[in-house]
Amino acid sequence: MVDSGISPDVYTYGVLISALCKEERIQEALALFKDMTGKGINPDVVIFNSLISASCKCCKWEEAAQLFQNMIDCGSLPDIVTFNAVLDALCKEGKAVEALNLVEEMTRRGQMPNLVTYNSLINGLCHSGQWREATKLLNKMMGEGIPPDVVTLNIVMKYLCKDRRTNEALTVLELMTEGGLKPNVVTYNCLIYGMCHAAQSGEATRLFDEMVGQGILPDAITLRTLLDALCQVRMTEEARKVFEAKIKYGMELSTISCSRLVNEYCLLGRMDKAKKAFNFLVALGHVPDIASCYNALVNGYVQDKRMGKALRLAKEMIQKGLMPDLETQKTLKGFRCRRHVASAE
Repeated sequence: MVDSGISPDVYTYGVLISALCKEERIQEALALFKDMTGKGINPDVVIFNSLISASCKCCKWEEAAQLFQNMIDCGSLPDIVTFNAVLDALCKEGKAVEALNLVEEMTRRGQMPNLVTYNSLINGLCHSGQWREATKLLNKMMGEGIPPDVVTLNIVMKYLCKDRRTNEALTVLELMTEGGLKPNVVTYNCLIYGMCHAAQSGEATRLFDEMVGQGILPDAITLRTLLDALCQVRMTEEARKVFEAKIKYGMELSTISCSRLVNEYCLLGRMDKAKKAFNFLVALGHVPDIASCYNALVNGYVQDKRMGKALRLAKEMIQKGLMPDLETQKTLKGFRCRRHVASAE
């Protein structure tokens, strides 16, 4: 284009800068911005918004602040998109006071806060533990005729659950459904995490059943959170159901989750269940760390005084090129020593 003697205008620069910002190639976008201003081409509000939003996403707060000031200096008035991008960045940086001051600035400039504005502010206030201020802001937005959406209420539930205020979080869930809003996977992930964090694994399982019953598919976060919590409190049968759900929904099984399920059965002395779970996983080809499962089974059989099975599994393990770990080797050596002593007596 330049080689043909055609000079790019503000629209051309805008398209290029926007494309670079969407790919988070912020340094190239800023270089292009510098090139256009150096040629005396004044950027418009769309270009500034693209650069400020991308700078905030890339955690380049100083660049975002400088661009915001440049925008005002060159007479390009910030709009609601500009203010929301800066507000969100301030809130994520834990600068809730500065964000609230910016809201006052935006209203002075004739830009009224919208749902996105309030969601960022409520998130920032909850994050810094300013519950009273967050509640006031929630009431204020509703008073202005801006009803909260699922994102708003998910934010509130998230921080209530982190604070182990699970009953209040469940009340918010009721308000959500009563208001005609449909909970999503993020909603249930927040609640399930909260219940697990507050040692309420039974309630977490109930919520899992509820979300599946409503046709909301769990994701990897849901299942990992629930599986870890159930194994920790020895709710092995419930953990098995979650484990099977991971397979049902086509999710990759981790090394830890596979060996942990088998190990939990072994710790409970339920060796038939442990072996059945192991065989089930092998048949499906879902055993990322088969050696850990073998070790758990061998140790479990020894503890259960079923030495024949323990030795057969250890032999099978070695035949497959897998070496028993140190704990398993010590267990087997201890058994051999006890057998020699018994024979000598």
